[in-house]
Amino acid sequence: MQLTYVLELLKPTKRKENIFLNNIAEVVKNRQAVAAKLKAGETKLSSADFKELNLPSAVKNQNIREVKALYKLFLKSGSEKDNIDFKDNQPICYNNQNYNIDHHIISIPLYTTKCQRFAFPVKQTERFEKLQQHIDSGCKLGKASLFYKRGKWYFAVTIKIAAKKTSNSNLMGIDIGLRQLAVASVKNPQGKEINRQFHNGKQAGFIRKKYRMLRRKLGQSKKVKAIKNINDKEQRWMTDLNHKISRQLINLAVQEQVGTIIMENLENIRNTANSLNRADRNIHSWTFYQLQHFVEYKAELAGIKVEYINPKYTSQSCSKCNKIKKSNRKTNLYSCECGNHIHSDLNASRNIANKYLEQQSA
Repeated sequence: MQLTYVLELLKPTKRKENIFLNNIAEVVKNRQAVAAKLKAGETKLSSADFKELNLPSAVKNQNIREVKALYKLFLKSGSEKDNIDFKDNQPICYNNQNYNIDHHIISIPLYTTKCQRFAFPVKQTERFEKLQQHIDSGCKLGKASLFYKRGKWYFAVTIKIAAKKTSNSNLMGIDIGLRQLAVASVKNPQGKEINRQFHNGKQAGFIRKKYRMLRRKLGQSKKVKAIKNINDKEQRWMTDLNHKISRQLINLAVQEQVGTIIMENLENIRNTANSLNRADRNIHSWTFYQLQHFVEYKAELAGIKVEYINPKYTSQSCSKCNKIKKSNRKTNLYSCECGNHIHSDLNASRNIANKYLEQQSA
């Protein structure tokens, strides 16, 4: 599998920062030129086709590969735009043969009056130490990119690692929602629950409501830039929360020797989910898919398989007697005539695990 490590560079000198910015400006021109040639039907491109641009040949060739991939997606999308748009802050991309990591020093080719290699130190964080461990163990480096974000410079490195495999037979069903961001039910192969975990969504609902009110006030004042900053801040907060939740879920899975995690296929969640007291009218702001993605890649690192099931009736069925009755679920309580009275989201997570067990035994 492939991982990406985003490393923060120590603050460069003004001279080096200007070199970065000049190269980024050339990257934008290069990508626009590649897109124009692709539109004109020219597909066999090389760095020699862009001699007028002040960039290392390695960067030009990587730009060609990147833009070709983007252009295919652009054509598939059926967009009415004339061609791909490139923002001013494009990353400078490299393949694995054109950069070097030597302890905490990264060296890359850049263009000044000629092509030169420049060395930059990175902050020695826990993230960097993990990357270094992978490198020391012989993992293969992939492509990388230099980019600027919110006043800081970063170097993103991809690395290929061998996925672990586990023979554990316990299961974990995870129900994802708004009132409870995630509820997990851990079961053995016989269907007996051996542990559970809840992640309440009240704080996330409060944060979404807070930022929505701020956006409304800023919108009335027509402060577009401030609204964008608010959106970025909210997204960073939610991403951090999703990382923490997914880490706790995987820690529980490892602790309980889980071999398979089961979640719902949430393709239609944006049309069916309702937030607490309609606090979040814009379901698109909620990060269901991101949380599932974080759980999936962290599970893969731990050697745990992830499966998806059809969510039909998982919230309406009784996890004890399998009777389907919509009225049995009332907000946070699921109450069935068979005597099953439990939290509605725990009931759903049990059903998710049960549904998978039934599929396996069929």
